[in-house]
Amino acid sequence: MIVSESVMTSGKAGEVEIIKLSEMKMVGFPVNVSFKDEDFSKIGRTKQLFIERKGEIQHAVDPDTYWVPWYNCEVMFTYFYCLEVSELSDIPEGMMGFTIPESTYAAVYYEGPHPWDPDPYAMLAQFREANQIAAKENGMVLEKYRFDNDCKPGDHIALGVLGPIFIK
Repeated sequence: MIVSESVMTSGKAGEVEIIKLSEMKMVGFPVNVSFKDEDFSKIGRTKQLFIERKGEIQHAVDPDTYWVPWYNCEVMFTYFYCLEVSELSDIPEGMMGFTIPESTYAAVYYEGPHPWDPDPYAMLAQFREANQIAAKENGMVLEKYRFDNDCKPGDHIALGVLGPIFIK
């Protein structure tokens, strides 16, 4: 269901939860963006390529759901448009396969207009601060989408955001 911004001006987000995910195997396309160059159009082109070629990915765990693991540093960030797979074999030409180790995450589900309101990333940061939990250095943030809830500015979106955390 598409809900326009004029009807829904703010979204809803669930409570932040702490969850542990087992090791996950991913196959898909990476995209790197330099903060200096700011060529963000590469993100959309890579997503389109992923959508066009997702049928080539074998051993998909849930073919209706895609993941966008990402990480950044002071120079650039890297997104991956991926399907979770049960095994890393038969990786299609131009794609890459990798494994995300078992990890603990602060997770929140958001549904509403894009851009996000409330911002799930701000919610995760507030949760970590309120609970004195550190973000896991070098961990990959995970965004989880369904193909039937595409993300375009001004449209309705539903996604899960999982931020890696370090619990002592």
